[in-house]
Amino acid sequence: MIEEEQEQPIDGEYVDIAPVEPLRAAFARALGALMEALPPGRPRDIAVEQIMGAHQRTEELLARHRILN
Repeated sequence: MIEEEQEQPIDGEYVDIAPVEPLRAAFARALGALMEALPPGRPRDIAVEQIMGAHQRTEELLARHRILN
């Protein structure tokens, strides 16, 4: 399910929430670019792990933000 952008109130202010699917697509493009740019090996493995971790942390923070509001 694709979520649309919404404005969520935070302490009297409104912020735009990024839709989940475009966020996932952006991280997928970043992973693809990394896989093309770096040869197989430990440096690429580390970079892939970091991007995957950033993706997970970002989605968790967005989910937490939606729950708290």
